Amino acid sequence: MSPASALFIGAVALAPAALPAWRLSDAAKGSFREIWNASVAERRERVGCIGGVITRDTVYVVRTRLLTEGEGDSLTASAEQSLAECAAPEWMGTVHTHVRSTDSDDPAPRFSPGDRTVMSAWATRNGRAGAFCVLYSPKGAHCEVWPPRVEPRVIRPESP
Repeated sequence: MSPASALFIGAVALAPAALPAWRLSDAAKGSFREIWNASVAERRERVGCIGGVITRDTVYVVRTRLLTEGEGDSLTASAEQSLAECAAPEWMGTVHTHVRSTDSDDPAPRFSPGDRTVMSAWATRNGRAGAFCVLYSPKGAHCEVWPPRVEPRVIRPESP
């Protein structure tokens, strides 16, 4: 074995875990539609809490609760309200819409940098990873566990 190879024996790297599957109960699907419809009717972002269970490979969303109208507009739904009202252990994260009121009729299908800041704040306050979704159409959502899970994996040296 070469000295260079010996340096890699037992080395561990962190690799992102596979993305979990997302399963929504019928009640959660209905609530997601209600949140989307309210958002479209008002032409502003709406936010709700999501409850359920995050397992190693699947996120089960079984219930949601639309938050009362807080201060915020189409791009800046109030984060403080969702951080306070969607806390663990009762809730596992949040869902919000991306409906723009001024700059475009097209919704944004990904989390914004501001969204990621709020997701990080939720995880820090609650001491755990959270489940987060952004709704961007009547049937379209982008959901993630944040922060992303990382799993150790052993790096094996190449054979000489």
